[in-house]
Amino acid sequence: MDLIEGLYLVTTTVLAGSSATLAAFAVAAYRSSGRTAMAYLAVGFGLVVFAAVATPVAGFRTSFANPEALLLINTGLLAASMALVAGSLAVYEPGTREFVIPESELARLQER
Repeated sequence: MDLIEGLYLVTTTVLAGSSATLAAFAVAAYRSSGRTAMAYLAVGFGLVVFAAVATPVAGFRTSFANPEALLLINTGLLAASMALVAGSLAVYEPGTREFVIPESELARLQER
């Protein structure tokens, strides 16, 4: 195994492990609070884990024969995951009429 392959596997393992930890925290928070935002976070970080694991598995199985396709799929999964994470900040919570981020804060950010 080349040095670059080893470093790739190490960084991928760290990314998958830390994302799995965040997903587990979000699942626990969802179970205890029932907040929709926590479900968005759990799915978002779950997609990061899937992208982090599936990309090197597919890459090594195909000897990185089509790196453009690997990058496209990886980036697509990460984009979807970040959209869910961002969406967790702007969802209405059940039984309330409020965003997770208060409307006053949203207005202040929009003025910038």
